[in-house]
Amino acid sequence: MTPPAGRITGGGAILLGVTLLTAGALLLDGPSAGRATTPGFGALPAAVVPVAPPPVPADPSVPRELRGPLGLRADLVPVAAGRDGVLGLPEDVRLGGWWALGAPVGSRAGTTLLAGHVDSRRSGLGAFAVLHRLGPGSRVEVRAANGRVYRYVVTARRLYARTALPTDLFSREGPHRLALLTCAGTYDAAAAAYDSNVVLYASPA
Repeated sequence: MTPPAGRITGGGAILLGVTLLTAGALLLDGPSAGRATTPGFGALPAAVVPVAPPPVPADPSVPRELRGPLGLRADLVPVAAGRDGVLGLPEDVRLGGWWALGAPVGSRAGTTLLAGHVDSRRSGLGAFAVLHRLGPGSRVEVRAANGRVYRYVVTARRLYARTALPTDLFSREGPHRLALLTCAGTYDAAAAAYDSNVVLYASPA
């Protein structure tokens, strides 16, 4: 699958390489932002290595809510990328978006990609800002439309330039995993965007 183009825009839509919703000063500063600029740690869950089907049938479903440590909570809505490669995340920074061309939770294969704003000038910190404080071993839960709760454990955190997200984040192939994404790094007021993205990778618990 060809991922959305990795170019930069501002405004109400958001790039895969998530940009700030509203132009303004960097709101995420201090120690939490400093942690986000580290290269990352932990072992990435495999994304493209073929595996045998699990012994029980998969039960895939649309993700509806994300919960985790340190107050992580966000209702989730399906989102899509336009022809210009911009992912239309909800304007409300309390919400997260599920890239609807990716894998649902409970799938046998593929990446479930959840993304959200780190902050906005109008609303302050977003629900996904807490990702900067989570690392390997953190446990998160995704409640799905079928009523089930799918549990994952974070295995790795990585920092990527906003135009250089790995293409395997946008795949329905390989072992199933969860990827949580938000902005990181330094805010460029002229471009109305952060220069990096932080991604947490998690495997089914």
